[in-house]
Amino acid sequence: MARDELRQAWRALGAHLPLAATAVLITALAIGANTAVFSLVNAVLVSPLPFPHSSALAEVTGRRIDVDRDPISLPDYLDLRDDNRSFETLAAAFQWSANVTGGEAERLEGMRATSSLFSALGTDAALGRTLVPDDERGAGRRVVVLSHGLWKRRFGGDPNVLGSTLVLNGDSYTIVGVLPRAFVYPVREADLIAPFPLDTDPRRTARDLGFLRVIGRLWSGVTIDQATQDLDAIVARLRRDYPATNATHAGTSIVEWHSVLVARVRPILLLLQAAVALVFAVACANLANLFLVSAIRREREFAVRSALGASRARLIREVVIESGFIAFAGCAGGVLLGSVARRTLLVLAPGDLMTISNDAAIDERVVLFAIGAAVLATCSFAAVPAWRIVTGTLGAHLREGTRTTGSVGRTARRGLVSIEIALASALVTLMMLLSQSFVRLQSVEPGFRADHLLTVRMSLPRARYRTRADVVQFTEQVRSKLLGIAGVTHAAAVNVVPLNGYRATVDFWPADRPEPPAANRPEAHYRMVGPSYLAAFGVPLVQGRALDEHDTSTSEPVVVVNQTIANRYWKAQSPIGDYLLVRDAGGDTVRRPRIVGVVGDVKHFGLETESTADVYVAIAQVPEPSIQWLANNMYWGIRTVGDPATYRELIRKQIKSIDADVPASMRTMDEIMEVAVAPRRLNLWLVRVFGIVALTLAAAGIYAVTAFSVSIRTREIGIRAILGARPAQNLGVVIADVATPLLAGLAAGVLLSLAGAPALGTLLFAVDPIAPVTITMVSVLLLVVGVTAAIIGAWRLKSIDPIIALRAE
Repeated sequence: MARDELRQAWRALGAHLPLAATAVLITALAIGANTAVFSLVNAVLVSPLPFPHSSALAEVTGRRIDVDRDPISLPDYLDLRDDNRSFETLAAAFQWSANVTGGEAERLEGMRATSSLFSALGTDAALGRTLVPDDERGAGRRVVVLSHGLWKRRFGGDPNVLGSTLVLNGDSYTIVGVLPRAFVYPVREADLIAPFPLDTDPRRTARDLGFLRVIGRLWSGVTIDQATQDLDAIVARLRRDYPATNATHAGTSIVEWHSVLVARVRPILLLLQAAVALVFAVACANLANLFLVSAIRREREFAVRSALGASRARLIREVVIESGFIAFAGCAGGVLLGSVARRTLLVLAPGDLMTISNDAAIDERVVLFAIGAAVLATCSFAAVPAWRIVTGTLGAHLREGTRTTGSVGRTARRGLVSIEIALASALVTLMMLLSQSFVRLQSVEPGFRADHLLTVRMSLPRARYRTRADVVQFTEQVRSKLLGIAGVTHAAAVNVVPLNGYRATVDFWPADRPEPPAANRPEAHYRMVGPSYLAAFGVPLVQGRALDEHDTSTSEPVVVVNQTIANRYWKAQSPIGDYLLVRDAGGDTVRRPRIVGVVGDVKHFGLETESTADVYVAIAQVPEPSIQWLANNMYWGIRTVGDPATYRELIRKQIKSIDADVPASMRTMDEIMEVAVAPRRLNLWLVRVFGIVALTLAAAGIYAVTAFSVSIRTREIGIRAILGARPAQNLGVVIADVATPLLAGLAAGVLLSLAGAPALGTLLFAVDPIAPVTITMVSVLLLVVGVTAAIIGAWRLKSIDPIIALRAE
């Protein structure tokens, strides 16, 4: 019996091949889009990190009065590590850049970490070993563990690399291990990991210098709330014991590490999954309507078969089997399409998504997701036709000798059209809101000129650049060489370029005001700049003068502040000539530079962020304790006449002529700007595609319903024509039949958009998610598209001959 039903369902699909092929294609596209996005959701949000019992891993950050998540200082870390009762292991790491020499010089991004990092993560090396406690004792052993990527790229995956030497920042390091390919790094994406010698680090006593990322593994049975209470008690004791440095420390923030890693990409992925789910729902409603129309056309066939002895149960099974054939054929195609689309998404995805997504493979969970989608599609295709078989009177079709749709069929068709319109309306509204948000984000004034600007990043070997004088001499030599290149108009060194998100701060307050309590001491972002910085980066000078070659280590200490500081402390007055008191991080003394200039605000942490308080200090006047930070993280801004990308090799050659062991990595400022908006651009691009697809499917659904309405009302239209009705009047009758579900769908779409508005708050910039104008525009657009589709569907009314129509069955 089952074989006969399968054969009958297959023959029925063959008899309606165009419908079947269309349904398979639409289903494959809908399931493919959902599968591609879910493969990322699965890899990033659902799958655990590639470490044993990864749910026990948590990141610990400081929590201050004005900052929720702050890096932890080395002495505070040691106290938290030794005195807590909640963590089995508490490890620390920080970003570390290194120049590899002894061959082609290359700048590598790495990190220094305590050996306990690997025991906390519960992972071992893929080749060799990881760090051990002896590696960090005393001055620390000069050993290094390579990332899988660096091992493949620089060493060709040679298994004999263990024991070989790598010259980093002028010092020889022995390679002792290679990490697994799936290893997730606490500090961005690293090429290598070196030991962190806690005992000899000069920051061991600097409680006001937070620079560590702390990762721990909770003891079994300990919750994050319990661990927070435990560590907060330690922070409270340190606040009492060290009021000068820890007065602003309110406690700790402990978050599951997986949640920290996915925090930025979670809303993006959830939005995309919701968008493709809406597309899938629109596709199912569209195809359910097509299947309903097909079932109405086949009701006479069902009546004949029923009269010949076929039971209603058998007819229902055949309808379900036909729907299943379509849905699962679409599922197979969708998995293949999803695999291809997944690769495209991985290419377009922002870097922090790639860090934890690995390959985002089509695994068992993704395949089960696709099968589940196919089951839902089967149910949606078969539901209404099966209901008509159950509730209909099949014999009536034989007695009447004509097709009748009945109120159930008409109501179902209208309801499905309303669903399509409502879902498409919500998706197009989302598309419009994201478009407005992106346009407004791009119109934000970043505070600098990105055009014709090349940025260069380098790290100076500590062995040769230990003092401020060494660093200043290097910057002067580089600037002289760069300005000698034809087409280079300005060149300036700086510790942080705009939009890269690096945090370097100092405490400050106006000198003519009482020193604020440590708990309320304001912070400014610290910019160490060379001569011509403002001209190179195109930062506007508002008052006074810029820092220049005359600001040396022996001249009067001076500083430039930004507009935010000037407005906050001097209001309408000029701060020029007044003094700031500045306490550098890790420093014991307070400096008193004179304010000589005010510059415009610069966006350092994203175009959508508020302006920060910034102070600018000449590199030649940076205190010695802070100069090594600049030496290890030095940037240059180089303004050119032509395309800055064409100057890369010339600039690299000039830097190499000064010191061959200082590699330079380069990006244009336009490229940095593009990275800053890349997640929002990806969101917008994909949602636009999904919105257009949903709009097209909704229009196709209205067209199909209208065309079918014309076909089943041919006789009625013929009678109306003979009685004097004009073609325009007949057209109005048909359009009116579609108007009700269209308007109902638009109303439901408005309600759906309003209901989803609260979830869009973090995804939009300077746009109200409850936007009456936008919602009205979308409703008008859908109305125009719907009416147009209905008119096209009813166009054949013009060619209906009334006499022939009267003979229609």
